[in-house]
Amino acid sequence: MKRLLPWAAVAASGVLMALALPLALPLGSLREIDPAGRLEAIAWVALVPAVLAVRAARSWRAAALRGLVAGIAFFYASIWWVSHAMTAFGGLPGWLAFVALTLLVLYMAAHWAAAFAISWKIRDGLGWPMPVHLPVVWAALELCRNYLLTGFPWADLGYTQARTLPIAQLAALGGVYAIAALVVLVNAALAEAFAAWRERRPLPRRALAVAGILVALVWVHGALRLRAVRARMEAAPAITVGIVQPNLDQSVKNKMRDRADYILSAARPAHGRGDRAGADLVAWPEATYPIYVPPQIRSFARADLPVLSRAHLLMGAVTYERARGPSGEQLRSIGNVDFLLSPALDVLGVYSKHHLVPFGEYVPLHKYLGFLGQVVAEPRPGVAGAGADGAGVHPTSTPAAAPDPVRLAPMICFDAIFPEINVAFARRSPEPEILVNRRTTPGTATPPAPTVPRHRPVARRRGGQGGHPARVRGVSAVILPTGELAPGALDVGRWIPRSRPIRRRPARLLLASVPRLRGLTPYTRFGDLFAWTCAGLAAAALAAAARAAAARRGS
Repeated sequence: MKRLLPWAAVAASGVLMALALPLALPLGSLREIDPAGRLEAIAWVALVPAVLAVRAARSWRAAALRGLVAGIAFFYASIWWVSHAMTAFGGLPGWLAFVALTLLVLYMAAHWAAAFAISWKIRDGLGWPMPVHLPVVWAALELCRNYLLTGFPWADLGYTQARTLPIAQLAALGGVYAIAALVVLVNAALAEAFAAWRERRPLPRRALAVAGILVALVWVHGALRLRAVRARMEAAPAITVGIVQPNLDQSVKNKMRDRADYILSAARPAHGRGDRAGADLVAWPEATYPIYVPPQIRSFARADLPVLSRAHLLMGAVTYERARGPSGEQLRSIGNVDFLLSPALDVLGVYSKHHLVPFGEYVPLHKYLGFLGQVVAEPRPGVAGAGADGAGVHPTSTPAAAPDPVRLAPMICFDAIFPEINVAFARRSPEPEILVNRRTTPGTATPPAPTVPRHRPVARRRGGQGGHPARVRGVSAVILPTGELAPGALDVGRWIPRSRPIRRRPARLLLASVPRLRGLTPYTRFGDLFAWTCAGLAAAALAAAARAAAARRGS
């Protein structure tokens, strides 16, 4: 029984930490377990069993294995919906989607394993208590997960505090990595205190005091920042944004060329209502326009869309063109694109998706996994966007009350979880005032990638019943610069079992007043300086621990 206890402890840590995220465990609905965010408090203690188990490990290998089990439990519980996204968007059969999910979970859990192994080595080599180095190591490994193999930074521990607004404001200083480090620091300090109590040693008062003081300072900073940003929002000019949620089943969108009239009939009524209601900008979800268009298109005036009286339209579409390769072969190019259209439907700006979705839009490591190209029902090679520097996003305007144009920064689905893309947008001149993210997967119900440090509102467009074959309604919302949802957000509906017929739900429209804010936060100004500093410190501590261990062996 004692042999099983460490493994049960680390698995429990993973599941408990997942409960702090909105979509934890496949419980039969995509509604959040706790919309108020009260379960986020679990994150401050969830890692304690895992830290205790790693402290008791007899080698770095044992520590790594325990970290791997904790990570597997956490990521299975927190990103379980990815397999359904693969079936709906990538066309993978269910069994292969589960295999792909398992490989993804193992890849992500390996970072937990590395964090615990490195921390064990530092503690063993230098004798430092885990509260001193585990937060630094953790931030470094989460930064690594943002970039390794093109990156998959979903479910970073910093997102466990997305709805605890005073803590979430820390992202404006150090990004989501700073929040993760703070959460890990508190867990490590509590684990050290519990170990001391159990071993009848003096409590680590210094570690507990530092953790408590830092949490208090972060809370005070967050409260002051919330007050300041809310005051700025009240004084700022605003535009009215209409977000169209067509409530289309993904199986319909997957056959968009055959169902073009049906799809347009779902989107156009809400689109027109937004214009008549005085919206300055109407936004459609990802790839809702159901007909392939050439990348160089300059007008949609003949595209069976109603000309608007005042609203600009931000519309998702798929571009398609053929070109000859270097050997004369025919190559096709497909792009996932946002078009900004004038009321007369002329193209004013174009943004092409930068980060493509593994197995949905491309096959990663194609040299070794090329066989998947034969398994995916409809291979869709994508064209990445102009780059993380935001190039290709043209200055655009909407006919808002203010005389100067409104600058938009569109992001498409996967783009939004990469903080460096948002930082690059924020640094552009002229600065964007509104970020617009459009998605179609269940992941939209999870906290979006750092909204607070962007210091500007986010309009999130969700296409509707996408991602899960059991069909769910989408999430459409305006996220204010404080991290709060503006009133009127369209929530997630319940799943409808596949055995029931598809019932057409009417499209919905969210109208919201969006403040126009500019200005850089420390995070958008300096980027991931905190995380890179943590990476340097972790590497230096690991090297010092290795030298100390070698010196002991030599003596």
